[in-house]
Amino acid sequence: MKLQTNAKCQDCVAAIKTAVKRKFPDADLRMELETTDKVLHIHGLPEDSTHAAQVESAIREAGFQGSWITDGDENL
Repeated sequence: MKLQTNAKCQDCVAAIKTAVKRKFPDADLRMELETTDKVLHIHGLPEDSTHAAQVESAIREAGFQGSWITDGDENL
């Protein structure tokens, strides 16, 4: 699963990862801070709208924005 975020620095990344790990402790997270979209990659979660909404909620709770990037073939 991939989400576009508004992270700007390593502290932002840490806050987002902490919030997501709180809900999904077994998820593997990787952030592309150097890209324009600031993409958060999450491995270990199903690629569906329910889980994406939960991750987006966790990111909002940390004070940031996140939007699920779909490839068009996910289970909606």
